[in-house]
Amino acid sequence: MEKNNNSQLHSAPLPHREGKGGGSAMDIPIPPRPWYVKYLKYIIGGAVLVGLMVYALVLQLGPRTLKVEMADEQIATVVEGEFMEYVDVNGVVAPATSMRVNATEGGTVERICCHNGDVLQRGDTILVLSNPKVLEEIAAERQSYDLQQMQHRQQLIEMQQKSITLRSQALQADFELKKMSKDFELAEEETRMGVRSQAQLDVARDEYDYNRRRTLLNIESLRQDSVLNVIGRQLIEQQMAMEAQRLANSNRRRDALVILAPTDGQIGNLNAVIGGQVSAGEQVGEIGVLTDFKVTARLNEYYIDRVQTGLPATAVLKGQRYAFEVSRTTPQVQDHSFAIELMSPIGPMGHISPMGPISPMSPMSQEKPALRLGQTLRLQIELGKPEQRLIIPRGNFYAQTSGLWVMKVDETGHCARRVPIRLGRQNTEHYEVISGLRAGDRILISGYEAFGDAEVVKW
Repeated sequence: MEKNNNSQLHSAPLPHREGKGGGSAMDIPIPPRPWYVKYLKYIIGGAVLVGLMVYALVLQLGPRTLKVEMADEQIATVVEGEFMEYVDVNGVVAPATSMRVNATEGGTVERICCHNGDVLQRGDTILVLSNPKVLEEIAAERQSYDLQQMQHRQQLIEMQQKSITLRSQALQADFELKKMSKDFELAEEETRMGVRSQAQLDVARDEYDYNRRRTLLNIESLRQDSVLNVIGRQLIEQQMAMEAQRLANSNRRRDALVILAPTDGQIGNLNAVIGGQVSAGEQVGEIGVLTDFKVTARLNEYYIDRVQTGLPATAVLKGQRYAFEVSRTTPQVQDHSFAIELMSPIGPMGHISPMGPISPMSPMSQEKPALRLGQTLRLQIELGKPEQRLIIPRGNFYAQTSGLWVMKVDETGHCARRVPIRLGRQNTEHYEVISGLRAGDRILISGYEAFGDAEVVKW
């Protein structure tokens, strides 16, 4: 028993001890390391890689999420309210009636008597032209007129003298005819008394008949000559009148070198310069009649089939709302827009004309607006009547989504998800919602340019 214990004591390993000289009394065996210790760093790296791949796959399959700052976003509530479609447009005040100022005669600009924007009265001088050739032609025309007038006067004097001669000859012929008639009556009386024979009476009758017919022919000839003389005088007088008209026209050519205002109004488009050439018939300016005005504007071609004559419009001037209506539209499209004209429908007695209905958006002034030429107005053209519709405010989301989707805020109020929608009509304040949203829903209406392709935004 004691022997076995001693043998066990001798077989048990003793702890390693170092002597004072640094040597070991006995070596102790070290156990081997596990196999995976050698590949531990590779195992950890692979696990991390697999985790990243799984995370990326989850992100790829799940909705794309973006973290945003709520201070940069605007939230609006979908409501069911009154919606009226109208379009805002800037219009420029122009005269309702304009008159072109044309140069009747060409020439060189010698003097400019007014400037663009000046208010003129009818007959005021606008331009003074010089044209030596026209003045020479007028002088030659005047000289020719004076010469022809002298010739015509001489012809008239000659015709007057001829007329006197013809009247004298007619008077002489009439006297002779009466004398012959009395001589024949005397011959007949002498025959009855037996002083003359019947044969002598027959000879006297023949002479009387011959002389009477000859005298009558002379009288007829004199009458015809007198008629021709009268006609000739009339022709000469007509020629004199025509020549006087030509001279007056020639004088008007001289007067046309001074261009006058044809009516009262404001001059515009005056582009003449001193020393510049102006051709006959060329437009040198335009007179705008200031008794009435119109507003001209251009609209996007999108509205070309919706804006028609008679549509009501409104504009605010100095805090007062005034009524207008579309008075004219042009079907020609240029640069994706077309032109329209608007006028105030206020009649001469101060009442709104029944030409077009004015929607009661706010009280309208019953007076004509005090407009100035060239003034710019902000007008709202009404395209329909107010209706109860589902509406959302306008925002910059439309530029990014084209109205096909919005970010709808969920019940928690800390997250918004993309939802498809369909929008209808629009005005300067609201969009009409056709589908995709309900009254009470909240949506983001700003910040979409930073969302990218995110389907969910959180804050």
